[in-house]
Amino acid sequence: MNFEEFQNIYQHTLPEHFKNSVSSKPLVSICVQTFQHANYISTCLDSLLNQQVNFEYEILLGEDNSNDSTRDICITYAKKYPDKIRLFLHHNENKIRINNIPTGNFNALYNFFQARGKYIAFCEGDDYWTDKKKLQKQVDFLESNREYILTFHQYEVNLSKNLTENQEQKLDQQLSDIESRDLQCLIYQPLLSTVCFRKQFQELPYQLGEVINVDSFLLSVLGGFGKAKFINNINPSVYRKHKGGIWTSKERVQKLEIKTYTYKKLIEYHKQQKQKSTAKCLEKELKNIYRMLFMHFMKKTRIISALKLTHKI
Repeated sequence: MNFEEFQNIYQHTLPEHFKNSVSSKPLVSICVQTFQHANYISTCLDSLLNQQVNFEYEILLGEDNSNDSTRDICITYAKKYPDKIRLFLHHNENKIRINNIPTGNFNALYNFFQARGKYIAFCEGDDYWTDKKKLQKQVDFLESNREYILTFHQYEVNLSKNLTENQEQKLDQQLSDIESRDLQCLIYQPLLSTVCFRKQFQELPYQLGEVINVDSFLLSVLGGFGKAKFINNINPSVYRKHKGGIWTSKERVQKLEIKTYTYKKLIEYHKQQKQKSTAKCLEKELKNIYRMLFMHFMKKTRIISALKLTHKI
């Protein structure tokens, strides 16, 4: 799917491009998607603007029509840093709904197509970086090691006080290099806000617009182009988990159902690419997800049956 096809399928209203003076040939494009992040977006943008590098970079800031003050904050930053920030103001008409769930997919994919850099980094509007030389270290490695498609590093989880116990579970982190096949099969999945990757392709699989787990799908696609390098001398980025987070707010069953759909689309993609062994690996994991869903519903059924029996007694 190229940009024109993307627009024909999903764009109903033209996003507003805020005036800027950003270099037309940046080495790195930083994609930032933000929605309802009034309490966080300033910290995010400051961490990106504070990067110390010897090359040009751009910040692609997609604001998804928040109803808090996020948009006003983004406009303030775009006016103050016109040489660094390209601000795109989006409209509700363009939001892609998946299984009747509104997503930020249009925002994220629009940023990708607008990116001019040789390399791409992501940072969600409620996350932030802590190492001022993060980009420099990642780009230096990629410039010298063509067999690697991406680099990544550690992160820390910042937990909101209003999360439940289940929502406070820490995510697994891979702290060593990842082989291409393991990345394709999603055996290991670096957090996207820690990743910097080569823009190896100009077009995107059309399935990317049809899944909620865009980060997982993208990592699997990137695995087809090379290995992933873990860089241990980069200070951890911060991943916020809060009630307002799109993924944090999803209940376990809904998350599993969303994952099943993502894996189905990934299997479809890899079969189209004639990558049968990768598709088979993903099919095996899909069965595991189905098994978890089955066990959950069996447990729920037993609890309901027990409650009915108790009520009769």
